[in-house]
Amino acid sequence: MTLLPLIGKAVEITLMALGLLFWLWGTLPILNKRHSLFYKLHTLTVSDTVGSLCILTALIIHSPSNWVLIVTAGISLSLWNTFFSFILGSAADRS
Repeated sequence: MTLLPLIGKAVEITLMALGLLFWLWGTLPILNKRHSLFYKLHTLTVSDTVGSLCILTALIIHSPSNWVLIVTAGISLSLWNTFFSFILGSAADRS
């Protein structure tokens, strides 16, 4: 038995756990009343994007035959989160 499948599985699980950790880390500042709305929005969108990209990378390792679909989802996710956070920030700044 070779070591490569075990290393791949360990990297996959580590990336999944790291992605979930980023999701949780970005959500926790929402509960803190001391931070401004822009700080909360920034930490939430950045951590969600990074966490989701970690999870998508783990999915590429798990199922390399679907890499095109997963990379497309990653690009869409990155662009959507950037534009959506900009729109939310602009709307909050006007009010």
